Amino acid sequence: MMDEAIESYNFLANQRKHPLSRRLRINMGNLYYAKLDYSSAIRQYKIALDQTEKDERLVAHKIRRNIGNAYFKSGYIRDAVKSYEDAMSCAPDFQTGFNLLVCHLALGDLDSTKADFVRIVETPFKSELFDQDSNIFLSDTLCGTQSEMDGVKKCNNLDSYTKDADYFLLNAARLVAPSIDVNDWSAGYDWVRSVLQDRHESLAVQIELEQSTRWLKRKDFKTASKMLRALEKKLGETKAIACTNLSFISFLDGDVDAAAEYAEAALDIDQYNASALVNRGNCHFINKEYESAKECYLEAMGVQGDCAQAIFNLGLTNGMLKLPEEAVRSFEKIHRITPNNPSALYQIADIHDVSDNDEDAIKWFSVLTARVPTDATILARLGYLFSQNDSESQGLHYRMESFRHWPVDLGVIVSIGTWFVTKKMFEKSIFFFQQAAGHCCLSLLQGSWSPMHREELANISLDSKCTKICSKNFRKA
Repeated sequence: MMDEAIESYNFLANQRKHPLSRRLRINMGNLYYAKLDYSSAIRQYKIALDQTEKDERLVAHKIRRNIGNAYFKSGYIRDAVKSYEDAMSCAPDFQTGFNLLVCHLALGDLDSTKADFVRIVETPFKSELFDQDSNIFLSDTLCGTQSEMDGVKKCNNLDSYTKDADYFLLNAARLVAPSIDVNDWSAGYDWVRSVLQDRHESLAVQIELEQSTRWLKRKDFKTASKMLRALEKKLGETKAIACTNLSFISFLDGDVDAAAEYAEAALDIDQYNASALVNRGNCHFINKEYESAKECYLEAMGVQGDCAQAIFNLGLTNGMLKLPEEAVRSFEKIHRITPNNPSALYQIADIHDVSDNDEDAIKWFSVLTARVPTDATILARLGYLFSQNDSESQGLHYRMESFRHWPVDLGVIVSIGTWFVTKKMFEKSIFFFQQAAGHCCLSLLQGSWSPMHREELANISLDSKCTKICSKNFRKA
């Protein structure tokens, strides 16, 4: 269909002095762009630009932006920069400024990137692009029919135009902030906030929230708490977010009472705050108030159906309430939301194991070992499960794998040695009992001998032949 449309447009455009020649060239460029034939798209856009009068600045602006987009998609970033700069000189707007900033950032030109950001911030909200009422059909052709490449919805009113402007400003800030100073990422956020503060205070506050979150991810709770306490003095949504994060930090610090207070403060502002509900539920969980915790998690799921934290914690709570079936349903839901999540897989397998549902336990532990193949504890448990279900060779295989990854687990070592004894393979059993004896001696020297170690060795039942071989071997040593 596209080829037929291009052929028809080309036939009409080649007619001499066709009144819609420019519009046809633009549409041809859009079609070539959709076909990923960017060189042909650029050629058509340039022909349309040559047919544009000098006083049609807004039309020229949109054509130049489309040329820049095509150059960027082709990998010719410097040519894209020139097209975007020409477009900004015609009629500056947020989207073109953002595209120009991305190009300079891709080229590693930080000075130009900072200048672009300042220019975007200083762009007036009610620009000529919004005021223009003429050429509406042409405007739709340039922006509406190629919304994927321009990434902007039509601005039918000032509110939607403002939302689009905030979108580009916020994303520009997120790109610029961590790139300004590679040695001090926080300095970039401080600079971005200072630029935004005068004209876009709400965006500056949002960047400050994101800066505090980055401090949290870096485990610098002191700095994050300081910033959040300052933001707590704000009103509305900002205070709710700050209180939610402070609740989380207090919970990690072990101050459950403070965590509960901050969670309640966040819910006073927004009772449908799923994160705050999870935080409150966590406080109930730590205080062993499992029924109250369950209510909070269910309420959080009612607000946000895919809230993974609430669903996972609900599974843990159901486990504490001795409701294994409900717990498994919660963890299986997590598994559907985040496939192959090791924590969810382990919880499902563990519940089946504790419930003596060996077949399902083996199934889920097998899935887990495919996801985490080097966890010695999981391999050992899978080995014991196979052994209990008359699959001794499989059981030995997984216990040997467990021993390979963690060769100091006395329980695994002794069980492998005992298996070789039961199969009359005494020579092989000697190696494992020597390993067990060596670890026992080391534990005694380090003062870390425990009743568990004694119990593991006390459960060993050797026949006389194995005992003689072992004792002879120890005398040689």
